[in-house]
Amino acid sequence: MIRISDKSLCCGCTACATVCPAQCIVLRRDREGFDYPVANPDLCINCGKCEKVCPMQQLSKPSETTAVYAVRAEAHLGESSSGGVFPVIAGKMIEEGGVVFGAVLEPDKRVAHYEASTMEELQKMRGSKYAQSDLYSTFEDIAYYLKSGQKVLFSGTPCQVAGLLNSLGGPQENLLTVDFACHGVPSPGLWEKYVKALEASKGSQLKEVKFRDKSEGWRHYCFRYDDVSVPYVDDPFMALFVQDMSIRPSCYSCRFRAEGSGSDLRLADLWSVSKAAPEFDDDKGVTAVFVNTEKGAAALEVLKKTALVKQIDENMAKEDNGGFAAVIAVPEKREEFFKGVHSTKDLIAYMSTYVVRRPMHIRMYRSVRKRLSQIKRRIVK
Repeated sequence: MIRISDKSLCCGCTACATVCPAQCIVLRRDREGFDYPVANPDLCINCGKCEKVCPMQQLSKPSETTAVYAVRAEAHLGESSSGGVFPVIAGKMIEEGGVVFGAVLEPDKRVAHYEASTMEELQKMRGSKYAQSDLYSTFEDIAYYLKSGQKVLFSGTPCQVAGLLNSLGGPQENLLTVDFACHGVPSPGLWEKYVKALEASKGSQLKEVKFRDKSEGWRHYCFRYDDVSVPYVDDPFMALFVQDMSIRPSCYSCRFRAEGSGSDLRLADLWSVSKAAPEFDDDKGVTAVFVNTEKGAAALEVLKKTALVKQIDENMAKEDNGGFAAVIAVPEKREEFFKGVHSTKDLIAYMSTYVVRRPMHIRMYRSVRKRLSQIKRRIVK
């Protein structure tokens, strides 16, 4: 029976609940806003399946990257957080009659995994969502489609991919898995509270949210909700995320981030573009695509037909990207921060007090770089 005594040893992938034949495992939210499995001992039949599929206990085979490419799909740059790769791959899957599973923002702005079988449904999956997604019955649904002989693409965090593969008993012929260089997943409970706080400050429900709006450039992206847009470092939710204050306990030491999840492809921002692929260095966004399997290589061939592709050095592609770090230091005030979230009367102000402001000279340097990038983009146009 699954028991979570150390929360750093649970990534919340739902694999255990998916395979439980007695259906005695439910996900419950803790005080920090993360979901953890809880088993009912009265219903448990002690089959041990939950422990056998847990990716934190049963480590999957590390990914073996065979090649890395800088990729940009010009047609999809505007609505994509980076280089527009995902809609090309996912779109091809739908054209072939397959089903795509990915994260969307629900009407109340919660983050959850949904399925898409049309291009219209696929649009909702575009762009980054910085909160751990609710998987609902995703793993069960994928198993059903695969048994029916249908092709499936699953896009998620590395730990979600590892959990899915474990729940299925390993890679499947008709399943294409795509993960991304993951900085860590912020608390969904905190995000939902933050949405309510923003709505209270506006006096209306949020209609649209973009975690990474590229209007001011790819490197200096903004957090935008409705008609409000602020640099990500000036928004308390985004700032606490990049400062590692609000991420899940398991994210501070994550083998999937460094070694891989067994995914066919991994996507990442190519922050080292000026060295790795200078011809793409115009601040519009470019994706580093890590090919790990033959299926991943086949997906890359699809990209070559509609996107700009250049092979690059793997180590260079990982530079300046924290999504490949095995260990992240736990912020000293993390526990204190979460303890006060529930009692504060002004969540936005409270969160702002924990944001570490960069020194003035660094802020000035970033401001100058941002201005130069804007000038460069105008010249290129």
